Amino acid sequence: MARIKYFDGTRYVEIEVTEEFAAEYAAMEHRDKLIERKETRRHQSLDKSLERGWDFADPSTDVALQAERDEDKERLYAALQKLTDKQRAVLLLYIEEGKSFRDIAKELGLNKDTVREHYLAAIKNLKKFLKNTPSKFNPRGY
Repeated sequence: MARIKYFDGTRYVEIEVTEEFAAEYAAMEHRDKLIERKETRRHQSLDKSLERGWDFADPSTDVALQAERDEDKERLYAALQKLTDKQRAVLLLYIEEGKSFRDIAKELGLNKDTVREHYLAAIKNLKKFLKNTPSKFNPRGY
């Protein structure tokens, strides 16, 4: 004979049972604990996870970072508007479309060296404009 603790709804009572029943009861209790643990883990609150230090934030939704990127785009667009038409055309064809100086020269009817000069001037002017235009996020410029 074996003794087990049995919960009768209000309190634990120790009763005497056969060895077979005690083994089956222990297995049943073990299964119940596993099921309860599984249910608890499935329905665990996000607050508890945050308390444990887990971070669920999506870095792509960082508002400050997005605001900084938006301002950078605005500054770059303003800088592009300050370039001459030829400088802007050469720069965009080179960067946006990935064309070579030779291809740009054919398309615009210019000499390859002239295209290169327009490109270098555009880069120089962009750097100068961005450096002299302070950013809210980087007051010294770009």
